Amino acid sequence: MNKSVMKKIFSTVLFCGISFFAFARGEQELVEAGHWIYDSIENLCMESGIVNFADSEPASISELKLYLQEIDFFKLSEAGHAELKKIQNYFEYEQIGLKSDIINFGIEPSFNLSVFYKTNDDIDWVYDRYERKPFIFVPLNFTVSDFVAMKMDILLGMNKNNAVKNDVYSNVPLSADSIDINFPDNAYFSIGHRLTQKTGVSFQIGKGARNIGKTLTGSMIWSEYLTGASYAQLSVYSPDIKYTGIVSQFNVDRYMYAHQFDIRLFKKLTITALEGVFVNAPVELRYLNPFTIFHGMAPWREYPDEDDDSYDRESHTGAYLGIKFQFAPVSNLKFYGLFAMTQFQTSYETSNYPDDTTPNAMGGQLGGRYTLPFSKGRFTFALEGSYAQPYLYIKESPNWSLVRTYAENMGNKKYPFYEWIGSPFGPDTISGELNMGYEVPEKWALNFIYLFMARGEMSGTSVFDTMVGSDGKYLWGGVHTNDNAITNTGDEDTKGWCYPGSSGKNSVFPSLTAKELQSLVTPTGTPEFVNRISIRGTYNFSSKIECVLQPSFVFIFNKGHEEGKKAAGLEVAGACSIKL
Repeated sequence: MNKSVMKKIFSTVLFCGISFFAFARGEQELVEAGHWIYDSIENLCMESGIVNFADSEPASISELKLYLQEIDFFKLSEAGHAELKKIQNYFEYEQIGLKSDIINFGIEPSFNLSVFYKTNDDIDWVYDRYERKPFIFVPLNFTVSDFVAMKMDILLGMNKNNAVKNDVYSNVPLSADSIDINFPDNAYFSIGHRLTQKTGVSFQIGKGARNIGKTLTGSMIWSEYLTGASYAQLSVYSPDIKYTGIVSQFNVDRYMYAHQFDIRLFKKLTITALEGVFVNAPVELRYLNPFTIFHGMAPWREYPDEDDDSYDRESHTGAYLGIKFQFAPVSNLKFYGLFAMTQFQTSYETSNYPDDTTPNAMGGQLGGRYTLPFSKGRFTFALEGSYAQPYLYIKESPNWSLVRTYAENMGNKKYPFYEWIGSPFGPDTISGELNMGYEVPEKWALNFIYLFMARGEMSGTSVFDTMVGSDGKYLWGGVHTNDNAITNTGDEDTKGWCYPGSSGKNSVFPSLTAKELQSLVTPTGTPEFVNRISIRGTYNFSSKIECVLQPSFVFIFNKGHEEGKKAAGLEVAGACSIKL
C-alpha cells in the first residue's frame, strides 16, 4: 500500500470525526481483583495508619481515588512517594486508540512469556494457572467520558486443561487443542457517578473474579480464585459507610444473592458483614431486593424434592454469612480477620436430636502485617492462619453447594474444574503462611514465602474427585450440574455425595454413619501435611518490562492421605511481561 492511499484512508477517518488519540483511563473503569494497585493502596494506608474499603475488589477508579484522598503525601516515606506515583501513573496511563468527542476506544496490549519446570509430577504446580499470564493479552476498553466504561479481555493463551498438565513447561500454546478459546474470562459494563466529593454510586454487570478481604492465601469469604462467574453489582460508597448488593451466577440455575455492609470507625477500624443465600433455581424477584434479610424468607422450605415433603426439609438453598474486620492501631501495622459460615448447629441440637445429622460449617482467618520503611524501599513481615471445618461451603447436594464448576471446550472435555466461593484450599484444612521481604517500588522486590497446610480427606476438591463412576466419568461437575442422580440414586453401592444423610455410599468415608459424619473434625481421616517454601524475585527494567523468578521446594508427609508416604519436589518458574 503506497503513501497516497494511506493518506486518503487517514483523511477519511478524520473527516468522519474519528481521530487516533492517546487518552487517560475513565473514572468508571474497574481495577480487577488481584491487581497490584490494591497492594499499593494497602501499603500507603499502613504508612498513614488508616484503613479503608479498598480490600473489596473489583472497585472503580473513581472509588479508589476517593480513598487515596486521605493519604498525606508529606508524611509518606520515599517508598510511599514512589508507590503513590506508580498508582497515579496507572490512572493517567494513555491508552492507544480512537476518540470521537467523549467516546474513547483503546487497547493495552502486552506480551507475557513464562517457563516453568518441576521435578515431581505427583506434586501440584506452585506457579499454577492462576499465576500465569496469557502469552498475548489485549484488553479492549470503551469509555464514555467519566460515566460509562466497558472492557473485554482478548487473549492468546493456554487453556486450563493444558495449564494443569505436568509435561507443559511454557505458557505458549503450541498446538490447536491447547489454545484457550473460551475467552474473555473478564468483561464488564460499568456506570457510576460521584454524587459529592466524598460519596459515589456505581453499577456493574460483568464476568470475572471478585474478592472480599486482603489476605495472603485467598479470602475465606469470597476470593479471586473463584473465576469466570457472571455478576451484577450495585455499590454506594463513602469513606466511612459502604453498601454493596451482589448477584452472582455460578452455573445455570445456580445463583448467589448477597448484600454487604461496611463501616469504618475513627479511620482505624473497618467492620464488614455479608449475608447471602445460594439458590439452585431460576432467578426470582424476591432475592433481588437490595435491602432485606434473606434468612427471614426461610426459602429452604419452598423447593421440595419428590421424596421429601417434611416441614423442616432443607433443599436447593444454602445460607451464607461473612464477617470481616481490619484494624490499624499504629502506622505500618495492621491486623485483620475473616469469618465464613454456611451452617450453625448448637450443641443442644447435635446432642438431643438423633435424627438431626446436619454438621456445623464454619471457617476463620486471622492475620497481621507490619511494614518498615528503609532507605528507598520497605521491609514487609506478614503472618496468617486459617481454619476451615470439613463441611464449609458444602450443602446437602453439590447442586447448591457454594462452588462453581466448568469444563474446557478444547482438548479433553472430560475433566471438570471446581472453584469454591472462598479459600482455594477448600474445606477441611488448617493453614499458615509466613511472607517476608523487601521491596523498592517500581524497581525490584525479593520475598520469602513459607506455607504450611494440614489437609483432611475432604480438603481441596477431593469431595468431587472421589465421585467417579466405573466408566471414569465424573458424576457431577463441568457441564453436568443440577443432576439428581448424585443425591437420589437409591443405590447403596453408588458413590454418593459426602454430606451426612445423603443417599448412596458416602464417597469419602463410606464406613461412617451419618451421625459420625456430622461430628468430623478438621483435618479428617489421615491428614496430609504440606510444607512449601518459595523465594520470589521481581525486577523492573522499566515501567513496561517486568521479570519474575520463583524457585520453590515442596515436602509432603502422608502424601495422598496414605500414612507414612512422603513426597518432595523442586520447581523453578520464570516470567517476563512487556507492555507495548
